Amino acid sequence: MVSVPPYVKYRREADGGLVYEHENYGYEDATLLRVDGTVVDILEAVESGTTDRAVLEERFSPEAVTVLERRGFLATDD
Repeated sequence: MVSVPPYVKYRREADGGLVYEHENYGYEDATLLRVDGTVVDILEAVESGTTDRAVLEERFSPEAVTVLERRGFLATDD
């Protein structure tokens, strides 16, 4: 099972999306990134209930899910 950590916020834009992540909002080491629409698609899918990693990997790609997990945009629930 995967989830979007509570410190990750995102929104869809006309040309992709934005992701803001930091455990303590407002700190100077927080990150705001412009991302591809696929990133937002994956985050939206997880938040709407698709939390099975295998389903996400089949729908998007194993590489995309792994990259988001390594970046901290997705968390693996044990």
